[in-house]
Amino acid sequence: MKSWAQLVADTVRMGGMLVFINDQAPQDLTKWLSPLSQQFSGRIPFAVRSHNDFLRGNHRTGPHDLIFFFEGQKSVLQSLDAKLQGQRVWVSPADSMPHAVDYLWHNADLSSWEIFWQSLATQFDSLMENWQEEAADFTPCLFLDRDDVVVKNVPYNKDPEKVELIPEVVNLIRKAHDLGYWVSVVTNQSGIGRGRISWSEYKSVHQRMLRMLAQNGAWIDECVWSSFIENEAVPEGRTFASLRKPRAGMFQIVKEKLKVDMPKSLMVGDSATDLIAAYSAGVGQCFLLKSEKFEQERETLEKFRLANAGFKYQAISEASEISLGRL
Repeated sequence: MKSWAQLVADTVRMGGMLVFINDQAPQDLTKWLSPLSQQFSGRIPFAVRSHNDFLRGNHRTGPHDLIFFFEGQKSVLQSLDAKLQGQRVWVSPADSMPHAVDYLWHNADLSSWEIFWQSLATQFDSLMENWQEEAADFTPCLFLDRDDVVVKNVPYNKDPEKVELIPEVVNLIRKAHDLGYWVSVVTNQSGIGRGRISWSEYKSVHQRMLRMLAQNGAWIDECVWSSFIENEAVPEGRTFASLRKPRAGMFQIVKEKLKVDMPKSLMVGDSATDLIAAYSAGVGQCFLLKSEKFEQERETLEKFRLANAGFKYQAISEASEISLGRL
């Protein structure tokens, strides 16, 4: 198992935080937390939450977080087991821990705890600088927009029966998988954020698309959608702005999950925002598929290209014009 110093550094490096729960915690919890605030000046993010914060959904933890439980908090851990993401740490003077915990910080008392954080402070910067991602077999990905690329566009479609696949793209998906590529759909779906489509309606259309692809011997490895549209009236329209193209958030999610070789990957879209987002994420090849809005989209891309010398794209009439290289 990694050292505690490395585990804490990895948590911070991957965007996680240290989480403590104050219900049934030691009465001197403030003293246990003081080394974090005194030694690191905000370099290690941490938070103190209550049991009810999680039960009510007011706060959530992420997969990279470290969540600490102390001796006496076993019932709190058990009641929150299904509510928490992240790695659970049991801080105890004994060599035993509940089954729902990942790591045991054993022989723990306040003195040894303070000594650890003092020691970490002297090596923390070095651990962060020397952090290396574990080796992985990075693979190119075929990124696709959904509407007018994988399926024919039906504005704010909520009827699964209106889903119609575009055959050339189905063939491209099959070829990509035959060659070992990942295939991912990254799609703006503002209809959800505008309140024009319910979540259940979007799901039924999405699942219909997946069933039809499967019937044609094709599948999608990962699908990410953005409902953000700056709409204060609808929760889905006011959260996760970084996912909406032309920002690169959806691509970054796929990259992290599937270990994507971005320079060798491709993006096929029918709008300028599709290609700009892909370029921002480091995708190597961008293709603009002709549609009714083609001239307007190409004009936007030409303006973007003048300001971004490294940006290149190819206009195509159909997906069959795309040549995928063998891996």
